[in-house]
Formats: sequence, structure tokens, C-alpha cells
Amino acid sequence: MYVISSKPSATVRYSGLAVFFHWAVFLLIATAYAAIELKGFTAKGSAARALSMSVHEWAGALVIVLAVPRLLWRLLGGAPAPVPGPHWMHLLGGAMHLVLYLFIFMQPVLGLLALNAGGHLMTLPGLGIELPSLVAQNADLKDTLKEIHETLGTAFYTVIGLHAVAALFHHYMLGDDTLRRMWR
Repeated sequence: MYVISSKPSATVRYSGLAVFFHWAVFLLIATAYAAIELKGFTAKGSAARALSMSVHEWAGALVIVLAVPRLLWRLLGGAPAPVPGPHWMHLLGGAMHLVLYLFIFMQPVLGLLALNAGGHLMTLPGLGIELPSLVAQNADLKDTLKEIHETLGTAFYTVIGLHAVAALFHHYMLGDDTLRRMWR
């Protein structure tokens, strides 16, 4: 049986670097989502629309840049042991983290592949250096990849929301240290 605590115990926190990776990736994902939503309010062919798309693309690219060292840090350094609780809750937490990591890696890659299949390259802002294309131009592939990217992006509003609700549930309803471990 799980006991709700009224006072937090001594908290074993994530390392400072793990906390940085978590919140930096969160901010980049939030930026990518905000930019793509704002794009919908701009006129086709406008500078504002191009800027929104560029911000979306680069926020996604930076997610993958941080995701690699984040995953390596997690695999090499591990994570604090889960707070005491029922086994099913630990299984759900593990499954949630696996899905989040899959999203963090898959979404940027799918976006880049869709961009390349559409005949576009990412260019480093201010430097004019183009990243090489990962796939040849192919309109059908672009449409398929774009559809998958958008569908997963929409589904992940729910997953991200569930992750946040679970953290708040642990903090306010169960009174445990799950949320405190990710703050510095």
C-alpha cells in the first residue's frame, strides 16, 4: 500500500546536468510547438511565416543536438532511484519516459527527413552553411513523412500533458519528492 506523506523526505535529486538537459529540451520543444502554431496565423509566403517555420525547424534541430548527450548522460550516469510507491506506478513512469525519449528523437528526425524529401536543406542561420540532405527529393515520401510528423506532434500534446499532470499529481496529491528531484 502506498502511504501519502505530509512532509518531503530527504530528496535525492537529478544531477545539475540532467536538470539542464530536461529543461532545455522542454523549452526547445515548447518553442517548436509555439512556432508551428503561430505559423498558422501568418499569410502564406510572408516573412513572418518563413520566420515561424525557421524557428520551428531550428528548435527541432537543437532538440536532437541536446537529446544525444542527454541520453548518454542518462545511460552512463543513471537516474536517482524512484520514490517509494507501487510497482505499477514505476512501470508507468518508465513507459512514459521511454515514449518521451522516442518522441524527442523521432520528431526532429522525421521533420528533417520531410524537409529534405521536399527538396529543402537546413541552413545554419547567419553562416549560410547547408546541412547535407539525408534523403533524395520525393514528393510522396515528403507527404508521408510530414503526415507522420504532424500526427505524432499532435499526439504528443497529450503525452507531454500526461507527463506534467503525473509530476503535479506526485507533488500535490501524493506529497512525494518526484517533482522536487527535477528542480535545482
